[in-house]
Amino acid sequence: MIGRRSSHYTRVVRMLALELDLPLRLSPIMDLMSRDAAVFAGNPALKLPILRVDGESVFGTGNICRVLARRAGAEHRVFWPEQADTPLLLNAHELLAHAMAAQVEVVMHEIVAKRPPDVVSVKRREGLVASLAWLDRHLDAILAALPDDRLRWFDITLHCLLEHIPFRNPIDLDGYPALTAFSRDFAQRASAQATPYGFDA
Repeated sequence: MIGRRSSHYTRVVRMLALELDLPLRLSPIMDLMSRDAAVFAGNPALKLPILRVDGESVFGTGNICRVLARRAGAEHRVFWPEQADTPLLLNAHELLAHAMAAQVEVVMHEIVAKRPPDVVSVKRREGLVASLAWLDRHLDAILAALPDDRLRWFDITLHCLLEHIPFRNPIDLDGYPALTAFSRDFAQRASAQATPYGFDA
């Protein structure tokens, strides 16, 4: 897989692979700002992660996880976002997906490019914070509504987001007690401990 140890999208794939006992080698992208699609294994969107399998490239975290689970004969072991069937779970997965994407945009605008705030970036950050607040308020009900007999995409992705925030986007998470308690507990999983964030040299 082509990605970066500092990427929360890459980490979702790495954790899922470990949970499914699948070997996965990470080849880091050294120049994240490259505009050469070849650096991103042919992804014209210039985004990561990318999985190289059977001579082909698979783009995007969700697609990669699907391919890996299918190759392991384990798709049925995972509760996927599209299996959400209540307004609560649909909204939970939607807001988590939004927060994951907004986190990237906030980091790129404020941390990487060091651009001053503008009306778009302020709205983006406010939307991220509001999404976290909604998830925190509803987390107990969300977790209770998710099946407890399968690996849950929501849990892995939420943990990756929550640990990425202090790593790259210093939002004070003390005001989100349900989220911080969840992430603290989830961090004890072997897949989480084996995939800490870091910068590729």
